[in-house]
Amino acid sequence: MPTNELNIIMVAPRMIGKTSLLAAMHEEFDKTFERVNIQTWTDDTRTLQAITEAKRVLRTIDPKLKKTLQRTQPMIDPWDDEGFVFELGSGGRKFIKLRFTDPSGGYFALDATQTQKDYVKQQLLQCDAVIIPIDATALMEKKTGRVSYSEVGTWHEEKNDPERITNLLKDAYASLTVPRLVILAPVKCETYMRTSQEAEKLLQHVQMGYRKLLNFLKSDALFGKVAVVVTPVQTVGNAVFAYHKTNDQGFTTFYYNKTQIKALYAPQDGDQPLRYVLRFLLNRSNEAKKSELKKAKEQLAELEEDLSTEKYKLDAAKQKFAQRERAFRSQQQLWFPFRFIDKLFDDKYGAYKIAQENLKSTEKTVQQIQTKVQESETQVQATQEEIEIFNNAIFSFAIGCKNSDGFAVLQGAKWLPIPHK
Repeated sequence: MPTNELNIIMVAPRMIGKTSLLAAMHEEFDKTFERVNIQTWTDDTRTLQAITEAKRVLRTIDPKLKKTLQRTQPMIDPWDDEGFVFELGSGGRKFIKLRFTDPSGGYFALDATQTQKDYVKQQLLQCDAVIIPIDATALMEKKTGRVSYSEVGTWHEEKNDPERITNLLKDAYASLTVPRLVILAPVKCETYMRTSQEAEKLLQHVQMGYRKLLNFLKSDALFGKVAVVVTPVQTVGNAVFAYHKTNDQGFTTFYYNKTQIKALYAPQDGDQPLRYVLRFLLNRSNEAKKSELKKAKEQLAELEEDLSTEKYKLDAAKQKFAQRERAFRSQQQLWFPFRFIDKLFDDKYGAYKIAQENLKSTEKTVQQIQTKVQESETQVQATQEEIEIFNNAIFSFAIGCKNSDGFAVLQGAKWLPIPHK
């Protein structure tokens, strides 16, 4: 895993609300980072443009929510999709890049092209975190009204296709060796989050509707590697489920009403998936940085030992050079006949030149090692600062993470540690 880039993918069938979820997350972007000593840089990509357009539509949506967001269209080459990219850093230095990929829902269908299927599999293998938007209405409603405690919605299998999602992750995680985060994110869930009791019922039905997936992720091979979190997101805010209608082709559409005619676009909890993603990914990045720091400190210790040895050699070389220089100067002071005879038996000039070259060579070695020590010290200091900055950020993100009233860490809490302040 390249420590400077971490990847997140949105996984859901068509028309579930992947882009509206990203829009709700983006709406909370500034607030999520405002109390954290971290700078952000955002790339202007196709996905960011889609997010911006989604927010524009949602802000001007009519009281009965008849406007719909434009679907994410498949690309000729899926790998051309750059995703929503932003970088994190401090003091003008960029530390890490995060990439949210929002593929067309058609890529996850059984009738997707082989290129699209290969793309999805490769992305699931490479991505550090997976966000699975869930149509909460499909999960919680049946033809005669709200589901009971022991059942899931009439349209859950059709709309959310949990079987397909489970199979995709089974295929991708068959030989998983590194930690992963899976977020189950019910969207359009305003109707089911009005009270704590209703929110807990939604959580119970998420666990019921995705039992096969959760059982797979709890298997012996994956339980210690995968963190699983449930984070409902009210993607519009002031909207409630009204009714459903099935057309002649058997396709069911859900209809919603605003709670008030002039109610504004006000998504809630869009920061929660982002907080958990950042908490997981920055912890992973810090683990890699701690390993780098350990190696850098070991290298620095070796360099300092080498420097000490070479400085000792330099002192010895200086003493020898001084001795050779004095001997040579003394020989030069002799009367010429004596000097001539003395040179025949003792080449003090040659010894002087050898000592001089040895001194220069040792001085050069010391300078080179001193430069390496300074570079190593800079690296150690920079890495320590980066770890500290991310630890503070993780702490701030964690403080704002919800873990009740419909929100839950189902497994893998060890991958979401909170650093000590």
